[in-house]
Amino acid sequence: MAASETLWPAAVSERSVGLLHGQPRRARVLGSFPTALYLQVGGHAEVLPVVTPDGLRLPTALAVATVLPTVGWGTQPGDEVVVGGGEVRLSGLTIRALRTWRPHQVAAAEAGAGVLSAPLAPLRLAWRASARTLTDGLLAGDLGSLTDRVGTLVGAGPGLTPSGDDVLCGILLGLRLHPRGSDALRERLWAAVRPRLMTTTSLSAALLTEAEQGYAVAPVVRLVEALAGHDGGHDAGHDPGPVEAVQAVLAIGHSSGADLLGGLAGCLDALDALDSPDLLHQIPRLATTRRSLP
Repeated sequence: MAASETLWPAAVSERSVGLLHGQPRRARVLGSFPTALYLQVGGHAEVLPVVTPDGLRLPTALAVATVLPTVGWGTQPGDEVVVGGGEVRLSGLTIRALRTWRPHQVAAAEAGAGVLSAPLAPLRLAWRASARTLTDGLLAGDLGSLTDRVGTLVGAGPGLTPSGDDVLCGILLGLRLHPRGSDALRERLWAAVRPRLMTTTSLSAALLTEAEQGYAVAPVVRLVEALAGHDGGHDAGHDPGPVEAVQAVLAIGHSSGADLLGGLAGCLDALDALDSPDLLHQIPRLATTRRSLP
């Protein structure tokens, strides 16, 4: 680092240690925002999010301890920066990981946890019915229908995280959370999603990969823990109830939180109905519309 450069200390997610270390290499800027910088470091789904304290800490983030000055990151989408040796090197700025942090992983609810979708029943979510239909087909073993429906979702919508991908993230998390979900069901869905990752954005492909492994941003993890009745033990001061947790998820992005929540709710509707067939008539099958994401 040159003597004139500024050094920012940071903490790197355990999920991204491999991306940040190793020999210095070129990385491409995917997006530059006041609270986040998204870097494609290697393959299509190898993305390193760099976030400020005010940003949404993705499960793979390099979290800096400094609030971004008004001058910004000094880089634009398409620019190249250097990543490696535990550092991100921008023009006049080096961000160095001095420690690691561990993202929370969605844990399965215990058998007999009740109707997990019940707190979500009043919500009118644009993608809920689509997610319910996809999960019903997954449970029925209708692989042809599953392939078609996944094909209509991956990459559907504009922005760095298209709506259809957020929906699939919610379904993947729901299959991990619900006692009626299983590794086999999740693997079956992922087998349909994975070949299509190149058809969506790099950031979205990275988030889908994390969701398949049970990782998501903290508000989403807190919500699923609230639905399952887990005592999450987070360092935020308290664990929210479902209503408070739902509001925190809905506040994510312009529609990312609502889209993911639609996927989660539709998946839980289908899985809950396996134990309670009457639930089919208690939760409305709403029409869906495409929603734009920034």
